[in-house]
Amino acid sequence: MRQDLWKFGLLLAVAGLVGLLSGYFLQALLLASLGVVAWLIIRLELLYHWVLNPNNEPLPEQNGQIYKLHKQLHRRFADSRRRKRQLANYLSQVRKAASVIPEAIVMLDEMGKIEWANLNASQLFGIQWPRDAGVRFIDLLREPDVVELLSQESNDQHGIQISLSTARQQTISMKCVRYTESLRMIIASDVSGLLAVNRLQADFVANVSHELKTPLTVLRGYLEILSGHPKLDEALVKPVQQMSYQSERMQLIVNDLLYLAKLEDKGNSTEHKLVEITQLINAIIESIQPVVDAKQHKIKLDIDHSTNLIGNRSELYSAISNLITNAVNYSQKNGQISITWERDANGATLLVKDSGSGIPASAIPNLTKRFYRVDDDRSRQSGGTGLGLAIVKHVLQRHYAKLEIDSLIGVGSEFRCVFPQAQLSFGSTKQKAAN
Repeated sequence: MRQDLWKFGLLLAVAGLVGLLSGYFLQALLLASLGVVAWLIIRLELLYHWVLNPNNEPLPEQNGQIYKLHKQLHRRFADSRRRKRQLANYLSQVRKAASVIPEAIVMLDEMGKIEWANLNASQLFGIQWPRDAGVRFIDLLREPDVVELLSQESNDQHGIQISLSTARQQTISMKCVRYTESLRMIIASDVSGLLAVNRLQADFVANVSHELKTPLTVLRGYLEILSGHPKLDEALVKPVQQMSYQSERMQLIVNDLLYLAKLEDKGNSTEHKLVEITQLINAIIESIQPVVDAKQHKIKLDIDHSTNLIGNRSELYSAISNLITNAVNYSQKNGQISITWERDANGATLLVKDSGSGIPASAIPNLTKRFYRVDDDRSRQSGGTGLGLAIVKHVLQRHYAKLEIDSLIGVGSEFRCVFPQAQLSFGSTKQKAAN
């Protein structure tokens, strides 16, 4: 700026001196001023054209305010080009990495239109990028479940599974993830093989369990004969008793496995009828009353008698019985067991709370897996098969409900069966009881 002022000042001084000598002072100053303005306009015009095409070299001047501005813009443009090349390189690497991911990935804008898709999206959905850029995803995959998935506002959902045309015989697992407020990513994979393996495993377990029923029945029959035989050697009494106990336990495991196979069979649908929860819980408590009395437990009931369920009574009996029996078996002597059935705005909840030793937080996600045991020795002593909570989970799924578990070491555990409003039926008023 100082250099420009000196230049303009010197130019005006020379123009003024020339004007004084020639007798045209004001005209000389005006002419000099117009020359300065013209020079500035020309330099600004050159700067404007350079901004439109920044690949040109900087202006040849080595000083002056416009030159400094030009030089600074040149540096900014150079930095911008460098960052753009880096971002383009990063984006290329990310796309290459995404293209080799085994899952299909489709990125959608706020309108649900395709912004990018990897190669596996072409194999699963027939989406090809950039050919299908700007096409709405639901226009290419017309499924009601997909529309519902895309309408989800949070990432808490676990995705859906959809079956494509029978000709392709594919089952695809999909999940929609929001990575900004408006942008979403579809992650999908072909789980047909996994489902086939799971189906094969389930069929194998069911078939083996079914085949074991007959030999177990024969074995238990002979053991009963031996245990009551008057000529049984005294040295064999204890082994026969142990064999009888283990065969009975194996029979329980086989029965539970067959029941699980029945629950997992989606084609095995049962008719849902009115189930009175009060009668169901009373029947369960009556069946385990000898164990409750032996361990001197106190059971507290808080039952909403006006709220009942629409479901399968035998399945619900099995699930609730497993929860209450576990609470009785895993609580120490003189334990406190609370059973609550209450309605809320979203549905109804059955709560079974015990005063047992509690369950480690790391074990809670695995409790509904088959044969999972927090403590093997204690579970075997209680006579459990390790399948009870797996049965509970599948029964609740068949009634559109979910199982929630909370536990504190040394305090006890809470098992909540949360049923939706659609599964409820209503009757009389609320009463409370305790024993």
